[in-house]
Amino acid sequence: MCCCDCDHYDSDSDFMDLDTDSLEDTTSSSQCSEHSSLSEASSEDDAGGYGGETHIPDKQPATKRARADKGTDTGTAPAAKGSGRKKKTPSLIVTVPIDVLLEIFGLLEPVDLLQLFRVHKAFRKVLSSNNAVSVWKAARVNRGGVPDCIPGMSEVEWANLLFGGSQCQECGKKGIWRIDFGIRRRLCPPCFNENLVCDSAFPYEFSGYDPIIMDLIPFSNIGGDDHDHITGCKFFWSDDVLNMAKELKVYLKPGAEQALEDFKQSRKKYVDSDIDHIKVCDAWADEDNSRQISRAREFRSQNTWLFQARLVDLGHDAEDVERMFDRHHYGVLDKELTDARWKHLIPKVERKLAKLQEAWRLENQRNASSDREFELLAMYQKYVRPLPQAIIPPPETFLKLCDVAEFIKSPPDGDEESDIQPCHAFAERIPEFCVEYKHKRKLELTRLLALSTDVGQDTTTLQSQGIDAPDDMSMQLATSVFQCTQPRSFPLITWYKAQYHGLSSHNQGMARSYARSASTSPCTFSISQRGVAAARSFLSLVGLESQTTTATTMDDLQCRFFCSNCPSKPENGGSYRMAMNWRQGIFHYVEHEGPSHKEPRWEFLSAEQLQVIKSWRTPEYPGATQRVWRCNKCELYHGNSTTKVIVIDHMQLHGITTPTEGIDFSYDQGVMEKPPPAMKLFVTPPTKPPTKSGTNQKKSKPSTKTGSTKLRYRCQHCNGLNRTFILEGVKQHIKVKHIINSPSEGPDFCKVE
Repeated sequence: MCCCDCDHYDSDSDFMDLDTDSLEDTTSSSQCSEHSSLSEASSEDDAGGYGGETHIPDKQPATKRARADKGTDTGTAPAAKGSGRKKKTPSLIVTVPIDVLLEIFGLLEPVDLLQLFRVHKAFRKVLSSNNAVSVWKAARVNRGGVPDCIPGMSEVEWANLLFGGSQCQECGKKGIWRIDFGIRRRLCPPCFNENLVCDSAFPYEFSGYDPIIMDLIPFSNIGGDDHDHITGCKFFWSDDVLNMAKELKVYLKPGAEQALEDFKQSRKKYVDSDIDHIKVCDAWADEDNSRQISRAREFRSQNTWLFQARLVDLGHDAEDVERMFDRHHYGVLDKELTDARWKHLIPKVERKLAKLQEAWRLENQRNASSDREFELLAMYQKYVRPLPQAIIPPPETFLKLCDVAEFIKSPPDGDEESDIQPCHAFAERIPEFCVEYKHKRKLELTRLLALSTDVGQDTTTLQSQGIDAPDDMSMQLATSVFQCTQPRSFPLITWYKAQYHGLSSHNQGMARSYARSASTSPCTFSISQRGVAAARSFLSLVGLESQTTTATTMDDLQCRFFCSNCPSKPENGGSYRMAMNWRQGIFHYVEHEGPSHKEPRWEFLSAEQLQVIKSWRTPEYPGATQRVWRCNKCELYHGNSTTKVIVIDHMQLHGITTPTEGIDFSYDQGVMEKPPPAMKLFVTPPTKPPTKSGTNQKKSKPSTKTGSTKLRYRCQHCNGLNRTFILEGVKQHIKVKHIINSPSEGPDFCKVE
């Protein structure tokens, strides 16, 4: 329940630097003045007036207090007559006859009388007299039918409860608007919870007190925690209980039985009559609350129009002014706008408008930049989608071009269409940009290769020697093995693999996804020293020159090798070794960095072993079930790779019945950096049938309860390996090894006959 005026509607004020109270004018209307500073009223009492006492308000300025205290605190006597100091004279209003004052006071409202009561002893004496009862009644009528005082409360106490401020009467917390008329207090929720006692808890809280007390004191039906109590509970203020217990104690004497009974009956009658009056007070408070809200809205509407007109007259943009008041509510406008308040508010409103204009400018800039970036990325992705993946630069690199970045950050034109229209002009630069990007990457790798031949040279020296163009031949040599400087990177054999690194379709997110997450720096390369050493060892083994032999030449030899650093491994009574081509061998040597592989050592497979390897069907690489296949015609499976079967079926949507790999669809070269896995070749034939991987030789009995049989499954992704699993084992293997969360039979694993 709130019984205060429109001040409480500023709680959501957006004028952070506007202090409503400090801007109140002494001539403001009474409906909004109960929270005004009382120091603006007269504070000097006349010794010859009604009260004859001196009263210095708490908010008296420090300089006045110093002058007032100068003669008392230091013990010095006041200045004598004729000393040159001007003698203080009381305000003339205290000399007005009482009947005239009462006539004037009868035109005011309770909140005004309450301020007069507080500010001057003379007024306090007049307003406390019996003659002032009619004045208080008239003031309540002026305020809008304020109900009569609750029995037991004086007019001043009643006015203070309704209009005395928003402080909790128990702890002093401000901003408390609810009044509980049942217990006659304005209290914050914590104080309610701490001091209210439910009638059901009375015997426990006040075990030594007569329960009849609950019939003799006012109560509340609201309570501190309504949800903790059933409907119909009565809540009593603990101090009221204690005070009533003291009153009853007076009647607990021999011979006072009748007086006690009369007291109880009078108190019960008082409490019963009080209930009806509380309903009247609650109804008035709700009505008055609505009336004050309506009044505040009227003021706000009127004052908003006045402020808008004044700000436009002062030269501010009309649209900005209208936007300011349309999107923000300023509680300081809910009151009467006097000249004094206007002078205080207008500079603060102008400062607020300037802050909002800057915030709007930044917001417009962010929106325009985001829209331009989105449009540029969409245009870029549409252009590069059908191009070979190797010549597609990352989108963030395109956005960092000087003129592109400058355009993105340039001030908006104000119209959304005109802001993004210039984006299409950059489409002409994309082919040139792609060629230049590829040229720079080749040049970078060429300089790395030249630098690796003479470690003492630096890039500056190399440039001075004329290395300003890519050397395509040197980048195709078998010994041209690079690696990314990022951790856990694979060896990249020749330019063919290096050109795809960092260009995975999984990293080619569209437009706004880049804007949220594209913060990675571009990849840089170095020479893989272990990779070069492994390549040189292969070339030496086959008798070819490292300066002239290309990777393609090594591939055409179709040689297979065993790593001489790796002993054969036992399995099923036999032993096996991994048969590798030269690319697989480079990966093997780079990955096995340690004492056992200090230097690369290889040996050829025998003719019989090589014949066995060649007789095996070469597994498809990459596998059809691997999620690396993408559509080159649209975005659906371009940045979100899937299986080969799905992509081929998807081609039907483009009207392509016989799609061609590499043209209509392709696999993500940026993901497939590793060569196919090496093949396991038994050098000593096994003498036992294959056993379960990771289990002992003892066979467990199949379950007879479910009738299950021991079916064996093989992973479709582990090409060339004969490892088998039980059903749950193969699913778990595929989840962990190949990162497929929901493997299914057929594409991911199959039964072993």
